[in-house]
Amino acid sequence: MTTVAVAPALSVEPRRWPVAVALGRTEAWHIVRHPVALVGLALGALVLVSVGNDSPVEAFDAPTTGPTWFVGVFMFFAANLVATRDRRANADELLAAAPADRLTRTLATVVAALGPALVTAVAVVVAVGTYELLGFFEVRPGFWHLAQGPVSVLGGALLGIMVGRWAPFPGVALLVMVAMVVWNNVTTGTAGWEPVGTFTAWGVYTDDGSWGGFIPGSPMWHVVYLAALCGMAAVGTLLRDVPKRLPLLTAGALLTVSAVLAGWASLP
Repeated sequence: MTTVAVAPALSVEPRRWPVAVALGRTEAWHIVRHPVALVGLALGALVLVSVGNDSPVEAFDAPTTGPTWFVGVFMFFAANLVATRDRRANADELLAAAPADRLTRTLATVVAALGPALVTAVAVVVAVGTYELLGFFEVRPGFWHLAQGPVSVLGGALLGIMVGRWAPFPGVALLVMVAMVVWNNVTTGTAGWEPVGTFTAWGVYTDDGSWGGFIPGSPMWHVVYLAALCGMAAVGTLLRDVPKRLPLLTAGALLTVSAVLAGWASLP
């Protein structure tokens, strides 16, 4: 009787967000310290610290595309595993009686996705500052080139959580990642379409490794495109548990339109 009486009190709207944020901080720690995430962070750190002053390719690409390819992929799987751990532990019935309801716990996982993105942002800032002091840059990346790393890591975590909420079954996350890699291979291999991939290498280099300029397209609109995809993943996650879906469906439709328009604007 006590649990039944307390649950509504903690689930009312004014209290839901504070509880979700508090739980989200804990969940963010669970994601970042997950063994799969630690592997991705270690690989990302290895890429950043291995840069020297003899390669403009490494100095430009390490803080711009490295976080997406290494940290983002591993955070996708780590977030998915954290989001599905209760189901894999057969703890759904136990958690149903918890003071925080399922929607609050789902909000917490969405908040938790900010954790990996913040860690990535700090690593990128430190790396760029260090490269600047050591004179590694032949061409310094712009803000939007650097922003795509943390934003894509956020998107990877949110997508992993969304897949975990809707399809918490073995192998589904791997299939989704395979589809993502195929899409990126298509965009990377098609001239002019690189900005609508989630992994975009902006630098162009000559055969001898010297700087050759940028690929055509807008880094700013590319980041806006990624941010819209992040919002779509967050909405998709919450749709699983909200009692009224119309407001979220409307938000999802607007975000989808925004992603299409931003993706189009990012193209040359």
